[in-house]
Amino acid sequence: MLQLHSFLLYTHILAGALAMVLFVIPMVARKGSLNHRKYGRFYTYTMYVLAISALVMSVMVLVAPTYFKGQLINQSTSPEDTLATVRMFWTLLLFLSLLTFTSIHHANRVLQTKGNRAPLRKWHYVAMPVLLMVVASVLFVQGVLMAQHALVSPYLHFIFAVLGIVNGYQILSYIFSKNVARNRWLIEHLSSMCGSGIAVYTAFFAFGARHALAHIGQWQLLFWVMPGVLGGVAIYFYSKKYETLNTRKGV
Repeated sequence: MLQLHSFLLYTHILAGALAMVLFVIPMVARKGSLNHRKYGRFYTYTMYVLAISALVMSVMVLVAPTYFKGQLINQSTSPEDTLATVRMFWTLLLFLSLLTFTSIHHANRVLQTKGNRAPLRKWHYVAMPVLLMVVASVLFVQGVLMAQHALVSPYLHFIFAVLGIVNGYQILSYIFSKNVARNRWLIEHLSSMCGSGIAVYTAFFAFGARHALAHIGQWQLLFWVMPGVLGGVAIYFYSKKYETLNTRKGV
């Protein structure tokens, strides 16, 4: 099992590095162009590998934390607190994995189905945003516990809990709303692609680069939150741009 975990970890790191590069190309390329479509597909496949590997690793550690993180826990001066921190840390990674998978899958499916929302109303598709909201709620509860016991800073848990609930709600709203604008699927596609990019860059700063940023203390929170802020601004302007186009067309 340790070998499987190591294999998934290196696969995840490789996919993450590749995704951070590939994300930029379709975003700056002209929408609908060959480069946009080709590199968009490469990015989508890479993100699936990234998200699934992280999901499996997260579940493995959360199910058996003392097996996978036993050395860290046993060497700690307070094993119980370290165990609790490991669970909270990997719950956050589980959330980011779900956010990544849900975002990239939603972006891919709305591109395939376009204005036809019927295929999105199947239980296994609806289960993804619902599960995202459930795990986000768990994050919020963990944040409250972290604040009470002063284990580690709870701010990330609170921020991403809100992000997950809002993201899940928006997907469900698109799926089940009685009427949506004709080109709403395009806004969903672009915003979900941006959301997946937010997740991958946030995961890099929160996990991959945490040791390099450790010396700046609480300021590292800025780097963890910054992808979400910049991505949120990008999503807002993309949405406004295409909503304006819809209005001009009388949709």
